[in-house]
Amino acid sequence: MPNSFADRYRAAMRETGCCPIEAGLLGRLADHECAHGRLPGDRTAKCGCWPQENASVITLAQRARPPKGARKAA
Repeated sequence: MPNSFADRYRAAMRETGCCPIEAGLLGRLADHECAHGRLPGDRTAKCGCWPQENASVITLAQRARPPKGARKAA
């Protein structure tokens, strides 16, 4: 097979000097990642970048207040 993946990988490696998959030349994963490096459907913690997932939002019962005796910044 004259145009195997290994041949294309080696040629891209010579061209970029680094991993062509991470550089986005082969596999094109970087074109489909969000700003946090996640792909759609990724099992890592949700970041809210993809429309099918909602980021975790924690609603506080009340507004946080500084402890009594705390000094305000000047």
